[in-house]
Amino acid sequence: MAGDHSENHHLDRSLTDLLKEAELSLKPLVDEDFLQRNDYLRKRFNDQQILEVFRLCLMRPAGHHWSPVYQVLLLLFQAACSDSYQISKEHFGKVGNYLLHRVRAGSRPVIYSFGVGNDVTFDTEAADLFEVPVYMFDPTPAVADFMKQYEGDQRLVFKNQGIFSRDAELKLYTSDKVLNSSLYPIHGKEKHEIVRCRTLDGFMAENGHDRVDILKMDVEGVADDVLEQIMDETQIRPLQIVTEFEIKGIENPLTYLPRLPAVVQKLKDNGYMIFNQLLTRKATIELIIVHRSLYEEFDAGDPSGYLPQA
Repeated sequence: MAGDHSENHHLDRSLTDLLKEAELSLKPLVDEDFLQRNDYLRKRFNDQQILEVFRLCLMRPAGHHWSPVYQVLLLLFQAACSDSYQISKEHFGKVGNYLLHRVRAGSRPVIYSFGVGNDVTFDTEAADLFEVPVYMFDPTPAVADFMKQYEGDQRLVFKNQGIFSRDAELKLYTSDKVLNSSLYPIHGKEKHEIVRCRTLDGFMAENGHDRVDILKMDVEGVADDVLEQIMDETQIRPLQIVTEFEIKGIENPLTYLPRLPAVVQKLKDNGYMIFNQLLTRKATIELIIVHRSLYEEFDAGDPSGYLPQA
């Protein structure tokens, strides 16, 4: 038995090494020369057809565990639809636990932060760095209780409502184990609350804003719906959008990923450049969506006059 255990341990280590090598092998997909050399394939097959090929190759283990093949599919899609921020690393800096495109010092950006949970590190650091209030939103009742300790903090303007693609009263699925909640039953269907959700333009009208410069959305599965509504139905074009497309616990990649190419294309058609933070082994695609006007302004200016520091 000891020998069997040792052999399995060796295989586990080898698999880990193999996954690391596989991840590195995906990086050429964001290389411009690679894309040009293979442009005939990109023109011949659309995203849905490519995903269908992956569907035929997919083998999912029994139960509801996340398959390694799903992860490869996710990484391939992320690499194909976005560039690594590393190719323009000087453009980006960390605020709390989020990566932002750097903003001109003194520009006083309007910042909206959707999805708070029990961590306001981003919000407090952004408020201090840019010397502006941060408008924060989360429909979770437990988050409203958590935010009571900040009621006297003028840097943080909190509203206990959520963002969605339309104004609606919706079921919000919650958990006893974590403070995060979702409009999708990622924590199970048993526990839920009815909460008020509104569109971005609705919140802006209420706050008297005609623009949002930094839009952060950690909204557990509805980012694609919200972005599509913003691009299709409004003239709101934030200078940057920090968000993620959630997959695990909402749908599997084969049903969810085909919804994303249209959203990605709409963003690009509206002047956005799309960067991924890193090729992770999580069930999310983490993106920094930067309007080309901000990107080009930074290139033309003095980097020392932009915040946060790289």
